[in-house]
Amino acid sequence: MVETGKINLNSIQKIFPPRSENASEVEAVHQVSATIKPGEFIALIGPSGCGKSTLLRMIAGLELPTTGGILLDDEIVTAPSRERGFVFQEANLYPWLTVEDNVAFGLKINNKVKNKKAEIQQFIELVGLKGFEKSYPYELSGGMQQRVSLARTLINYPKVLLLDEPFGALDAFTRMRIHDELIKIWQERKLTTVMVTHDVEEAVYLADRVFAMTPRPAILKEIIDIDLPHNRHRESSEFIALKTKVLKALNFQD
Repeated sequence: MVETGKINLNSIQKIFPPRSENASEVEAVHQVSATIKPGEFIALIGPSGCGKSTLLRMIAGLELPTTGGILLDDEIVTAPSRERGFVFQEANLYPWLTVEDNVAFGLKINNKVKNKKAEIQQFIELVGLKGFEKSYPYELSGGMQQRVSLARTLINYPKVLLLDEPFGALDAFTRMRIHDELIKIWQERKLTTVMVTHDVEEAVYLADRVFAMTPRPAILKEIIDIDLPHNRHRESSEFIALKTKVLKALNFQD
């Protein structure tokens, strides 16, 4: 079986033009090169505003590099595609639709929803929301809304899952529960996953490798291998040592 979901970042630079007459152009990302293997989980971490989300949006095809190129399975990324599923910071659910209708929405756009009821149910169960099919977004917690958003993205069977700090607004206990569910889904689906986060513990808990980025413009300063098997224990000495290593790469520790 041919593995899919390989991403090549080739000398990626992104410069935004001036926003006004007196403003200067802004370089958000500077000469980032890396290869992400099929099925790998990568965490992008760095200071606020450093360009992490811009890099993620370029992988999604929502932004284009100023110079350099991004390839998914040797094809140049030039526009958004269902091959690259994107989960945003906010769940962005349709408030007038139930959970099952929100999950089905992506299929409806492509007229694919016919005879898909069992599949929609399967993805609702995959994210742990069985019993909430007829609920509306206002009846759900923030964590449950993000699970709906995740199911809506996964139902299109993307090669790559892109996550832009989707758990940042959740309380610590909800976040930890969703981390474990995400790992289960990632392992089951063998999805190449790239996640932007500010949370060092989250990065070390989830990722195979952590890409530590500099303040803007984002330069890939260091790649840290997280050579721990899942399930990881946050209190273990090996876990704490890796957290310290990431913090050092971000210049938070000497």
